[in-house]
Amino acid sequence: MSNKKVAYLILIAHFLIVLLYHGVGYLGHFGFDDLVYAKLAHGLNHGVTDFSDHFSFRFPLIWGTALSYRIFGVGDLASAVPSFIITGLILWIVFKILFPYGNRTLLIGLSLACFSQWMIFYSDKIMPDIYVALSVIASLYFIYKEKFIAHKKQPIINGCLLSCSFLFGFMAKGTIILFVPVLVILFLADFFRKRQFKFWLAAAICMAVLVAGYSGYIWYLTGEPFARVSVIAKNSYLNFCSYDQQSTTVLLKRIGYQFFELIFINNMLTGYVFLLGFLFRKNILQNFRMETPFSFFYTVAILLLLSANFMTISFSDYVPMCLDIRHYLFIPPVMAIPAAIIIEKFISNKEGATGILTIAFLLTILSYGKPELIFWTQYFPLFGLFFLWIFIKNKKHHKLFIGLLIITLLLPAIRAVKYARSIHFRTQREMLKKEIFESYDAAYIITNPAQANLGNYYNVFGDGGDFTFLPYGQYDADTLDDRKKLLLINWYPRFLSNISYERLPYYVRNIDSENKLLYDYESLGIYLYELNKITLPDISGNLLLKSKQGFESDTPVYWQENLQRRTTSIKHHGNHAEQLAEYSSTFIVSMKNFINKNPAQLSIRAEAFTYWTQATSAQLVISIEDKNGKNYFWKGKDIQSSIQAYSNWWPVDFTVEVSLKDIPPEAFLKVFLWNKETSEGYLDDFSLEIRSFE
Repeated sequence: MSNKKVAYLILIAHFLIVLLYHGVGYLGHFGFDDLVYAKLAHGLNHGVTDFSDHFSFRFPLIWGTALSYRIFGVGDLASAVPSFIITGLILWIVFKILFPYGNRTLLIGLSLACFSQWMIFYSDKIMPDIYVALSVIASLYFIYKEKFIAHKKQPIINGCLLSCSFLFGFMAKGTIILFVPVLVILFLADFFRKRQFKFWLAAAICMAVLVAGYSGYIWYLTGEPFARVSVIAKNSYLNFCSYDQQSTTVLLKRIGYQFFELIFINNMLTGYVFLLGFLFRKNILQNFRMETPFSFFYTVAILLLLSANFMTISFSDYVPMCLDIRHYLFIPPVMAIPAAIIIEKFISNKEGATGILTIAFLLTILSYGKPELIFWTQYFPLFGLFFLWIFIKNKKHHKLFIGLLIITLLLPAIRAVKYARSIHFRTQREMLKKEIFESYDAAYIITNPAQANLGNYYNVFGDGGDFTFLPYGQYDADTLDDRKKLLLINWYPRFLSNISYERLPYYVRNIDSENKLLYDYESLGIYLYELNKITLPDISGNLLLKSKQGFESDTPVYWQENLQRRTTSIKHHGNHAEQLAEYSSTFIVSMKNFINKNPAQLSIRAEAFTYWTQATSAQLVISIEDKNGKNYFWKGKDIQSSIQAYSNWWPVDFTVEVSLKDIPPEAFLKVFLWNKETSEGYLDDFSLEIRSFE
């Protein structure tokens, strides 16, 4: 068989592995952004658009998904098909670039690009980040063609294709801005060396025309040429990624080490083992002159890494990109190209062994004890394999080494498949079909937010029948019609919703006897009930006591406070707040005030506003103890879960139910904030409601 045919078989094999990954390790949908895209695509097929949502402007993703839905209908396969195509195109471009280097280099490069844990994970997801990855690698491919392929030098065509590739990424998602510094540096390098002038001029003119056409099209759709920008501004909200509105310490941590920690833990530094190891070579600076295809992609891969860390996504303030691994999917395909060439040189003649082994050893040591088993499934096997190879002299073992290398690169994906199969997402999907859609004509299904979004998606957003999935707390039971009401409890979507067990409504944590169990899959944590009674003691219970500490005047009854902790420098409401020490002001009341009224249970709800300059381990605590410190009840809620950005005020609430059966009247109820590491924090508007219920 010819080398060319083998090369194509290698390419096809990698794409088949992507399909196999979907077949055996499908983890389903996240239940939030991805299903918003699905709903927008479904609406587009019905002539409905919503340009108040900035997701609607991500045309490549929305249009591709809408076309797939039109052909295959709304479903998981149709949702995955566009991403399969995008992944295939990324692999095709890597194939085109590495083909001249031989099949062994090609095999390694495609494996580095394809098996990068999050590349293959997103290869079947309805998310725009993989579209951006295609945009970046395609843009670089057309620059590479113009620079290094003599018979392909078509400056006007290649320049225009570069512009089209970049605009494709821009339409998919604004994170393409992280690629801009690389393009600017490549342009300036050619400008000062007085080369590829016609190519860059064609790219600039074409880009101007495309941007004008794009703006005109948006103007036609919305009546405003810059509607996308204004909608993004309207939809923006304060969060951990708002580095311009948090302390300098938070920003310095982000650009100092947190980005590198993120990609390290998520196996995105695997290829950089070889790129960083290559820095140990003599005359390394010559490689940054970009005179060869290898040095071009080597330099670009390093620049992309630096830009991903330092580049701002705001025109008015310095705001680096948010720490979410999916934003950086454009890195692995580019990194795979020079890394594959370096690995081939190492295999052939042990070239660069000292540098590669040094970096691999350091990352192995740093990975020990880290989450996701990255020590055992990536860095240690990689170091061990390359360390052993320096002692192998027989070239007959090359195939064995390559096979072991591919398996090593596949280990994170294999681990992900194992986890996905434990979730049984397809079983969860079938449960909806059989136990709800095929069992009833109509129903309201009360559940967690991610499950509600999944349910409405599988009901084809209302086209599949008169079923409505509603998240906890986002409905009024009295306003629902006479449709059957079901309660669906499902552990995995609750995990996706970031809802702890303690934050579930009372009627979910304490199933009333009037709510009949219809279906259960205990090992997956799935339960379906006929919902006949909804009990909300923190709302409907009999109010026994209500108190608030606002730190404004005299200390209210039932509160113990250190007045010296009051401050005017940072406050949420009024003129004062409390600067926290280890323990905050404490609400204390004797339990005899409630036990003498003979209630069966108490619902205790605490609410407060807190302000933190950085991460905290503080807890909002509700306890019942006697004067000697003996605890009858103790529960704490982590404050960190309520914080969405540092150096800002955020509400935290905590509700518990307490049976009074074994609690003596001489005990005391205490509610306070425990700042066990004495982090810098502030407290204001601390309030309590205590209700009785049966």
